Amino acid sequence: MDRRALECFIALAEELHFHRAAQRCHISQPGLSQQLRRLEEQLQVQLVLRSKRQVSLTRAGSVFLDEARKILKSMTVAVDLTREIDRGVVGHLSVGVTASALFILLPDVITRFSAVLPQVHLHIHHMTTAEQEEALKNNEIHIGICHPPLTDSSMECELLAELPFDLVLSRENPLSRKPRLSLKDLTQQTFILFPRDVGPHLYDHIISLCHQQGFSPRQILEASPAQSIVAMAACNMGVGFVASKVQHYNRPLAVFRKLSGPAPYLTLGAAHAGTRMSPLVRQFLDITLEVAAKVE
Repeated sequence: MDRRALECFIALAEELHFHRAAQRCHISQPGLSQQLRRLEEQLQVQLVLRSKRQVSLTRAGSVFLDEARKILKSMTVAVDLTREIDRGVVGHLSVGVTASALFILLPDVITRFSAVLPQVHLHIHHMTTAEQEEALKNNEIHIGICHPPLTDSSMECELLAELPFDLVLSRENPLSRKPRLSLKDLTQQTFILFPRDVGPHLYDHIISLCHQQGFSPRQILEASPAQSIVAMAACNMGVGFVASKVQHYNRPLAVFRKLSGPAPYLTLGAAHAGTRMSPLVRQFLDITLEVAAKVE
């Protein structure tokens, strides 16, 4: 149904005067009459009774006036909504996130994103990096916060942050007496690491750094999330690797030490499909980059 014809009919129904209605619609009186005639032909109903002295609505015209206002309002809402979605102002966004990124980065990203775009619904999915790649490929998520590099070269991944790993160990461990530690200090220690499938490249890089220092970890215990690593280290089960001050959880008997010399870094990246980025994904990425720049 033509929007212009509806506007002309509503103006005439409210003014009950062809000249005033035509002025209101910024068209000529013949133009207004033509719009009304086209609408009546389309509906196959007479909407307006007109004489030389009076303009009035038929019974059908009175009923249609209410419906025409609703239709016009719905059309306006539809246009506004479509434009807002195109600008990335409303809609929904599915985000994949690893366990580390969930604690280090995501809370501040969500807070900032929700303040800027309150009408966008975020759907958060806890996923490993590999699972995010698969989900992006299948259009199950729009963007992922992961640990690069990615396996799939068709995906794009923008670097967000590189955070040095710290060590967490028990006060009962003799190494806790040292203010700083190096990987060489850990030759006889059990390692407590995140599961390899969370970030296989990063996991293998830590082991490779140990090999470069002339040893292999005596034993590796896998734990997730970071709270579990800290708790196990506090129990003197080994030396844990945690990144960012956000993961320095206060736990009795747990102490944290910086790593000197060759040390691994936790790399965070934002992965998305290599096709044209939607405005909504672009805004989420921009906010994530802004937040990540302040992460320690």
